[in-house]
Amino acid sequence: MSVRATETFDAALRDAIVAGVERTRWRALRERVESFLAAGDFSYERSFLFVRPAIAFLIAMAAIIPRDLPGREGVVAACGAALIYNFYIAYLVFAKRMYLLRASSILLDNLAVLSGALYVFRAMGHAGYESDLWLVFLMLIVTNGLYYGPIGSTLFAALWTGMLVGTTIGFYDVDSYSRSALPVRFTFFVLTTFVAISLSAELRQRSRRLERQSRQTLSMLATIVEARDSDAGQHLRRITYFSRALALNMGYDEKTANEIAYAAMIHDVGKAQVADAILKKPGPLTAAERQEIEKHTIWGHDLLAENDEFTEACEVARSHHERWDGSGYPDGLAAERIPLSARITAVADVYDALISKRPYKDAWTARDAIEEIRRLSGTHFDPRVVESFTELYDSGVLHAIDAEMREEIARDRREDLAA
Repeated sequence: MSVRATETFDAALRDAIVAGVERTRWRALRERVESFLAAGDFSYERSFLFVRPAIAFLIAMAAIIPRDLPGREGVVAACGAALIYNFYIAYLVFAKRMYLLRASSILLDNLAVLSGALYVFRAMGHAGYESDLWLVFLMLIVTNGLYYGPIGSTLFAALWTGMLVGTTIGFYDVDSYSRSALPVRFTFFVLTTFVAISLSAELRQRSRRLERQSRQTLSMLATIVEARDSDAGQHLRRITYFSRALALNMGYDEKTANEIAYAAMIHDVGKAQVADAILKKPGPLTAAERQEIEKHTIWGHDLLAENDEFTEACEVARSHHERWDGSGYPDGLAAERIPLSARITAVADVYDALISKRPYKDAWTARDAIEEIRRLSGTHFDPRVVESFTELYDSGVLHAIDAEMREEIARDRREDLAA
């Protein structure tokens, strides 16, 4: 598909979604959280959610080592709480896929730091105790630059800088060393903030470049599948857009929806290893041939598993033939054990197969295909995914996708004839 055609289709799809499906508050909230975090690679977020407890532990050690540090019990209490809730939230986010809780982790982290810092600096100020504990704020500014986008990094750098200035002025006497050193420390904070923001912007750019490269690689792999199977080309393109629209309608942000769409596009990459005699056989397959072609899920998984950037695509390639009732293959997964991206792809895949003409069958009407999808809800498909897909049909989004795809095919043919 050409870049121009893709941009035109994306615009048509967005218009259809806005016109046909009301944007949910959940999705709007999620998109705002994602734009604020702007952390980019989700695998990096996974590691960072475990790094934060390590940071809390180190801060607690820094407070415990000087035994005469006033208020150190406040630091220990705040860091201890951070250790507990960060591990628990990490479990809920990555095991239970409660992704929006990442925002809760951020909120709790900042409340813990603020409360602990106020307590210990108040105690140090009243005791006239001078300490380098303020350097912890510099570490927080730098690490926030790694995790947040430029906007989030700027806001939190301002928060820690304000905390330094406020606690110094509020808790230390005018003639104390901390008050006299405040201008130098403030300048140091500002310079560190610039470095953190620049680092955040560079990481975000690199993440986007890697994302583009990953998509290009997946597109090339899809081309291989298309070359092996003459029926695959338009089918892969349509389920890419069906999956994207479905993911958006289920509340995913645009970035994640795109990842699922590209994973759907490459879901049958394992068929590149299926023999032509089986893949292109005009008649029904024997039991042995059926068993051989079912191995494409394993072969696709093994191929994509070699690249950490293809985690979503790897899950979809392996699990798109699993069934909600556990009767699918290759692993016999059931219900929520099947990755949601694979459940989304399965619905889009079957729907498009039904409405497409094949040498061995006529095309079904869209209404008949939707009725079949509904009939298989709870056995073959996830009922929640079916409900969302039905909303897309009722609102006209699926029709808009199909119509635009047909126009795009006709346009390509006209351009080929003109050339």
